[in-house]
Amino acid sequence: MRALSLIFIIGVFILAACSPEPVTFEVTRVIAQVTQVEITSVVEVTRLIELTRVVEQVVTQTPTPTPENGSSPSNTLTPTPSPTPAITPNPAQVTTVEASDMLSAPKTDGIFSVGVDILPGKWRSTGTGTDCYWARLDVNQDLLDNHLGFAGGTVNILETDYAVEFENCGTWEYVENADQVLSADATEPKSDGFYTVNVEIAPGRWRSTGTSDACYWARLNENQDIVENHFGLSGGTLIIPEGDYEIAFEGCGTWRYLGP
Repeated sequence: MRALSLIFIIGVFILAACSPEPVTFEVTRVIAQVTQVEITSVVEVTRLIELTRVVEQVVTQTPTPTPENGSSPSNTLTPTPSPTPAITPNPAQVTTVEASDMLSAPKTDGIFSVGVDILPGKWRSTGTGTDCYWARLDVNQDLLDNHLGFAGGTVNILETDYAVEFENCGTWEYVENADQVLSADATEPKSDGFYTVNVEIAPGRWRSTGTSDACYWARLNENQDIVENHFGLSGGTLIIPEGDYEIAFEGCGTWRYLGP
């Protein structure tokens, strides 16, 4: 700052010497004070450093055979795949089609264990005799239900039954899942026997043309339980509802269809 002031004064004197008239200058001395301030910033930097991880992997080293041109073989690292676990079937949940077909195949005379020799469900006799006998048995061979009389009826074997016995009923066919299709002769005259409603006989009004006083008929449900029955004079009229499963006729002469 002092050097600058001196140069400025000398310059004024030179101008004064060269000027024809005296010049008066007022010089103001300016003193500037500069204060130096040191600012220190502290910055903390934290860096996460991942340590080396050790990963175990089983590999199989398969050497590559040397090519015919004599080049050096190379080694290829091939990971060994994990074996696929075998699925073990549950015998309690496995029922083969062959076993089901065998149990539902037609049956003749004999004693059959339910679930072992014969499927539970509805079975219909195709015989035509009058001495057909069947019986449902429990584990102690006690009777649960039985029948002696006309063939051609249905027996409903329950899952809780232990065995079933057939004799002189002809062939038994499994009809549990059979379609209910009304046959072409469902409204034709009927005589003694069993008839499946909506299959072998049409529901509606039927009239007996017999003259006997020992006429018997029965409306049955799918378990062969009697819904309604009659024993006495022939010649009456029977109304068969669509909800019935089976009808039994005996000693009533011929039954003729009167309409719905």
